[in-house]
Amino acid sequence: MAAIVKNIRTEGHLIDSGLMSQIFDVIISDGGTFEVTDFQIGRNNDEFSKASLSVMCDDPVSMNTILLKLSSLGCSIDADNEVVLKPAPADGVVPPDFYSTTNHRTSVRVGGHWLEVKRLRMDGVVVVGSSPGKSMASAETMKFRDVKKDDAVVCGLSGIRVQPDFVERDRTGFSFMADEVSSERKVRLVVERVAELIGSGRKRVVCVCGPVVVHTGGSADLAALIGAGHIHAFLGGNAVAVHDIEHELYGTSLGVDLSIGSLVEMGHRNHLRAINEIWRAGSVAGLVDEGKLDSGIMHSVITSGIPYCLAGSLRDDGPLPETVTDMNEAQDQHARILQGTDIVLMLSSMLHSIAVGNMIPAEVMTICVDINPAVITKLRNRGSHQSIGVVTDVGLFLHLLADRLVRD
Repeated sequence: MAAIVKNIRTEGHLIDSGLMSQIFDVIISDGGTFEVTDFQIGRNNDEFSKASLSVMCDDPVSMNTILLKLSSLGCSIDADNEVVLKPAPADGVVPPDFYSTTNHRTSVRVGGHWLEVKRLRMDGVVVVGSSPGKSMASAETMKFRDVKKDDAVVCGLSGIRVQPDFVERDRTGFSFMADEVSSERKVRLVVERVAELIGSGRKRVVCVCGPVVVHTGGSADLAALIGAGHIHAFLGGNAVAVHDIEHELYGTSLGVDLSIGSLVEMGHRNHLRAINEIWRAGSVAGLVDEGKLDSGIMHSVITSGIPYCLAGSLRDDGPLPETVTDMNEAQDQHARILQGTDIVLMLSSMLHSIAVGNMIPAEVMTICVDINPAVITKLRNRGSHQSIGVVTDVGLFLHLLADRLVRD
């Protein structure tokens, strides 16, 4: 059988990002060979390098695997060809050879023009349609469930251009935080960098928060950051709101008195008492209006008027009236809130952090704070390579950040 040959092109910070080595490794490890036909190194810090390669493989299945992996690394395959569009056979169903999206900036070639794909997110499909009031087509990412019968779905890999998000040189100041539990001195250094990023007021910052923030005593500091206008939207689950309100009403979190760190007799029922109070008042906002909830994270969220969404789960007690228990609706609300975000601050919530990482373009900066390095590793392994990992106690991190931005 004659070898299958495909020509690919790629550009970016290919050398210092290690991307060129990854491309070579993918080709070799999956049974292919390559020849570099052109390579132009960027002449300065800002200019991209460019490379063209011929990829050879005897097995069509192996070649398809290689091309799929190379595409996710930003390689364009048959980039001068038109994109392949096929009609969706039914609502919520796409052709079997659909192109699965990444969170990297993506364009598709339609009618001789490159169209930038809107609403980027991972694990979706690209649908091409007519732009309202315009003659040129438009392209956007959709989840399977939103695809309608006969929608034009992008299939295969031809005519697709992906631009990976490259690690900027000034982000390397965070690298020392990634692989070890950090001392307070090191945390202070990284807090300074984070404060510079979110303290200017020029960036839209969304906070993704888990209940550990409350358990570690960080709720007052996060509330202060929200109240001071440094956080512009709030995402979490039922638990963070319940335990925040439990703490503000009864001084406990999961039945532990946070002022002395010991269990309170019958304290295990305090979170249920908190849920009951919210239902009695009709909502969290209702309890704020009554004056019974006058501090804490949810108080700041309500009084600041920032958008928020609490996504439910199978484990939830109650849940609170505001908790969105329809997962499709929760995903849609999260996606709407995340539109136009510049920075996502992920605070000790692996599940919600990974979910949000899948919903945002790679160009959005994420700062993931957790005491467990495995959480950051899992987030990156899932494909959220734009994540900056800060391995430390989230309570300490928030206290230092609030000191820097609110109380300084």
